[in-house]
Amino acid sequence: MANFGPTQMSVSPLVSVVMPSFNQARFINEAVRSVLDQSYASVELIVCDGGSSDGTLEILERLNEQYKNLRWQSEPDNGPADGLNKAIQLCRGTIVGWLNSDDVYAQDAIKSVVAFFDENQDSLMVYGQGDHIDEVGVHLGVYPTSSPEKGLKAFENGCFICQPTVFFKRSMYALLGPINETLKTTFDFEYWMRAFSSFEGRIGFIDKKLANSRLHGQCITRLQRLDVATESLKLCAQYLGHGGSHWLVSYFEEVRSLKDRNWPDHEFEHHCREVIHSVENHMNEGEAQALLKQFSS
Repeated sequence: MANFGPTQMSVSPLVSVVMPSFNQARFINEAVRSVLDQSYASVELIVCDGGSSDGTLEILERLNEQYKNLRWQSEPDNGPADGLNKAIQLCRGTIVGWLNSDDVYAQDAIKSVVAFFDENQDSLMVYGQGDHIDEVGVHLGVYPTSSPEKGLKAFENGCFICQPTVFFKRSMYALLGPINETLKTTFDFEYWMRAFSSFEGRIGFIDKKLANSRLHGQCITRLQRLDVATESLKLCAQYLGHGGSHWLVSYFEEVRSLKDRNWPDHEFEHHCREVIHSVENHMNEGEAQALLKQFSS
């Protein structure tokens, strides 16, 4: 009997993980090791660093001595979306994972993803459960995740996909095009909405924890809350027809609870009015006026 070699199921596809990085020396060692110490062996990691000056490059050099499947480059870029696009262009694998340099994979994450794609070969993207952790790795809570059956419309209430749990086929990236570099904070949210708009029936879900997403003082989610709120609202308007006012309400409530005593109420109200007017064309009729009434005298 002729031997035609290994079957498709016996081949271990190469998984490429891309990691944008900029001045995350506190966390990048743990992030890299969480990728390259996976129980699944056929993995490469591509780090695109934006020109760190905090010791990150020295850490990467030391890690390179231990891990030959680590590739990295460091040069000025236009932010993490630019770094991601550069890294994806360097991928050699058919499956792409995206882990920020302050996040951490669960031990069997990639093994679970490869098994999913092997069993669901029409799927182009998959994501799973994720947890929030703090600077030292203490568990803060479970990321509010929903299954893809909820559909594109469910994004109007918030992003229900924990970014570091996402893996997609490189063919999906070729079809959707690059990550949007014009967005400061929500380029991941926009990419998921774009994927659901184009391939909603080909997105899967693994109901187990795949990653930890770290919250700390320098992460985008906390550092650029205004951009997150306004960009998210505009994206909902673009993909769903309108942007909900809840994006601004949560931001205003947070600012009001944290605002400095030296910031008088009238300045807070002026800030709220400016923000509302900047995005009112993306909201349903009457929502902007209701917000103005709620947050100004």
